[in-house]
Formats: sequence, structure tokens, C-alpha cells
Amino acid sequence: MANLRITLAGLDLDNPIMLASGILDSTPGILQRMAETGAGALITKSISLKPRPGYPGPTTVEIAPGTWINAMGLPNPGLEEFLNEFPLTTLSVPVIPNLVADTPDEFAKLAAGVAAAGAKIAEINLSCPHPKAAYGGSLTAQDPEAAAAVVAATTKHLPVIAKLTPNVADIGTVAVACARAGAAAISAINTLAALDVDPELERPLLGNGFGGLSGVAIRPIGLRKVLEIVQALNHANFDTPVIGMGGISSAEDVVRYLLCGAHSVQIGTSLTGDPEHMSAITRGLAEWMDRKGYRELADFRGRILEWFS
Repeated sequence: MANLRITLAGLDLDNPIMLASGILDSTPGILQRMAETGAGALITKSISLKPRPGYPGPTTVEIAPGTWINAMGLPNPGLEEFLNEFPLTTLSVPVIPNLVADTPDEFAKLAAGVAAAGAKIAEINLSCPHPKAAYGGSLTAQDPEAAAAVVAATTKHLPVIAKLTPNVADIGTVAVACARAGAAAISAINTLAALDVDPELERPLLGNGFGGLSGVAIRPIGLRKVLEIVQALNHANFDTPVIGMGGISSAEDVVRYLLCGAHSVQIGTSLTGDPEHMSAITRGLAEWMDRKGYRELADFRGRILEWFS
């Protein structure tokens, strides 16, 4: 019988399938509901030091079946209110806070705050793909040195997962920089920088103008980026685990990421209309492993890599 259990940066998880940040994590009640679906771990919405109101609507639009464009603006109540409101230690599965800030020092303060509240690991959002439309700079995850500086600052307080953007020429170089700085894991990919337009209203679909693309259409991109990260880490002699995400809607999609070398996965967009679908995906993974004769996830993890050697 298939064994889905994994250990991630010291956390023992019942299975490798995690809730991604930003979809079904906006209230404590939703997190509780997701804990009951059999998720291996839950990533919270992004938390900043100070409250963020978010962008004006529309903030999410389904532009094709299963494919969405969004620009939420990372709305959240700020660290203090978040810690008063959200459970980090009382649910039946591990809760991993997602942190967002503008400087390494701010990231460090967030890391210290959630660590003091009981968090065992945090995910650092280095790659929000839709800052305000007038923004002309680069994202932290587009600069290996900047990404490494954030990792180094936050790992002083607790282990961190570095969440990377696909909107970069060489994602492997950024991943290696984060691993060298002490990242406990790498997660990828965040949404793709995107824009869509309403031809009747003659304006952008989203209130912010620019947004991030997620859903089934981006899965092949996510797979390639995860493969590139795994290859780069292997070449640099790092065994840092990779958490794959992007377009996962079935057990077969989970298998695809694990075959590319991912240690675990995160699922977001496909759960929007049916949170209980998480349970079906987990069962499907076990059934696939049983049918294939695999006992452990490590038995097939990374098997695609031999095709690119």
C-alpha cells in the first residue's frame, strides 16, 4: 500500500499535497475546512507587517475554463491582527505562514513574529507578479543576490521556503542562491505576469491593470521551471527539496511534478469551486502509486530527469 508521508524541513506531513497561499486561506474558518480535506499542510495568505487594503476590483476573473487572472494586492490585516486571528498551532495539520515585505529587515521581523507565535517554518513571498501598474522595478526573486539576502535574514529566526517567480530568465540561478543562503525548501512557480483586456469597455479586465495568470494553462510552464530548479540544485550539489505548483487539478498533475523532481506540491486555483477536491487528488495519488507498484514517493521522484541528462 502506498505511503504518502514525507518530511519537509523537519515537519512530518501525512502527504505531499499542500494548500497554496492566496486562494482558500483568507479566514480561520476556511483554513479549518481545508485541514479537514486531508491536506498535508496549509499555506496562509501573505502576511505583511502593516495592514494592506488590496487593489480595487475586479481582482479575479476566469478568462478561460480553469484559467484565471488576478491582482488582489495582497490584502491582509497585518502581522499583529493576523496572529490574534489565525491559528498556527491548533489545527490537525501544519500551518505555514506566507510572509511578504519590501526589505530583508522587514522579512526578518515577520519571521521573528510568526516564530514566536509557534510557526515551525514560513514561506517567503519573493515574487508577487502584479505590483501596482506604475511599478517599473524588478521583483526580489528576479535578482539572485536580493533573494539570497532575504533568505539569510529570515533563516535566523526559523526555516523558510523561498517562493520563486517564473518571470525570470534563469530560475535555477535564483534557486541555487536561495539554497546557498540557507533556504529549507524552494517553491515554484508563482503566477505568470499577465494582462487581459475587455474589448467592450476598452479597459483592462482587472482593477490593477496587470495581474498574475494561474490555473490549468500554466502547468507545462510550472513543470519546466521545477525541472530547471531541480537540475540547477543537483548540479550545485544541494539536496534542497522543491515544492512544485502551477495548474495542478488532478492526481496525475501531482505525479507530473513529482516525476520532474518535486518533493511535494501546492494546489490553489483548481480548489476555488470545490475545496473537497483536495481529498480526491490525495486518494488518486495513492491509487496511482498502488497501480504502478510504488511503495514510497521516492521510488519515482525525479524519473523524468534522465531524459534531460
